Amino acid sequence: MSNIPLSIINLRTNKETAIATNQVYINKNPDFQREYEAWDDKLKTRFIETILIGRAMNPIWTILNPEDNSEEVLDGMHRITTALDYLNNRFKLNSRYFTDDKRGVLYDKKSFDELNLDDQHKIRNYNFTFNQLDSSYRTDGTKLRDQYEILNRSSKTLNDYEFNKVLYGQFFELISTYKNELNLLFFHKNDKRGELQTEIIDILVLSGELPNSWSSVNALRDKYYEDYLGNTQQSVDLFLQENEEDIKNKLTMMKKIISVLKDNKFFSDNKKKFNKFYFPYKFIISRLMYKFKDISIFNRHIIDILEQFTIQITNEDIQIKLECKTRNAIFQKKLIQLIDDIINESYEKNKDKRLFHKSDIANKLQEQNNICKHCKMSKEHYEGDHIIPWAKGGKTNYDNLQVLCKDCHYKKSAL
Repeated sequence: MSNIPLSIINLRTNKETAIATNQVYINKNPDFQREYEAWDDKLKTRFIETILIGRAMNPIWTILNPEDNSEEVLDGMHRITTALDYLNNRFKLNSRYFTDDKRGVLYDKKSFDELNLDDQHKIRNYNFTFNQLDSSYRTDGTKLRDQYEILNRSSKTLNDYEFNKVLYGQFFELISTYKNELNLLFFHKNDKRGELQTEIIDILVLSGELPNSWSSVNALRDKYYEDYLGNTQQSVDLFLQENEEDIKNKLTMMKKIISVLKDNKFFSDNKKKFNKFYFPYKFIISRLMYKFKDISIFNRHIIDILEQFTIQITNEDIQIKLECKTRNAIFQKKLIQLIDDIINESYEKNKDKRLFHKSDIANKLQEQNNICKHCKMSKEHYEGDHIIPWAKGGKTNYDNLQVLCKDCHYKKSAL
């Protein structure tokens, strides 16, 4: 345990300054920290008031990182950040939030530089108590999360994402590189407390082979973490080394599938209806990812599949159809089974329908006055061609048929 005045913390949280002055760098935003959300005016003002009147506060907890000789803040990041922001004139105090009205009048709308010298001295020299944990907490995920939970019991309850970030931070960072684009395409969520990353991870989890029995999507996500990422920093590092490219490919495929669904106006533009069908949409994206690993094959089948989704899922009360009163695990499993059945049935029905009948080719060629549709010349050999390419969802029917000479067909297919 050690006491460190705010002025020294200000130096030590700047890495270059800490190194230049031969002091241990304090990293207030290590990878395992929850994403920083600035306190509102009330919390910031009340916190600075605490410093001005010299009231004690809970310790700052750090973990030693021997790799770069630093201390990483486990608990207390918001307090340190708020104190430093005020010290560096990044906000002013608000009188309405002081616990003492007279004190509020005295300090209203004042930044640090506008305080008198005595008050500036109080803030610069306010001692924060630091408790340092040894470096084993960086490698033992269970130990780290247990300590994190203990420290946060009396404060804002951690959600699953924040709780797991202490160990799975690198994995979450990989997911985050895709979150903005995916959010614009589909999710339309507020990017707070890992909500968006969790939604993306849920789709990844649901796009895999699912067990016969499971209780909730949350349970599936926890099982994914345990089975694939493990419970140590070493297991997380190994998982990412072996699977990073595969995860990126899946996230790219997610983006492509969502884009196709959006281009086909599958998602409702009506906010109320979109929210009503958000879970079916989410499960549909997941199971399409499970079935299709190649975008060209996906494009080939998606039009017929979407027709069935619209008829059977998003054009009626799906809860009544699945005989479920609530959207619990039973509903979710039935919904996934229905989605899989629609995908598989449509896929099997259309997978071999790529070649046109010879009679259709002969009739179409006659309509074209026995010349190639492209080069407008009479040739010896002709072939049926999809106007809208087969790989892009073009149907093998008469309306989508044109007859090309062998050379023109080859040139078009090579593009």
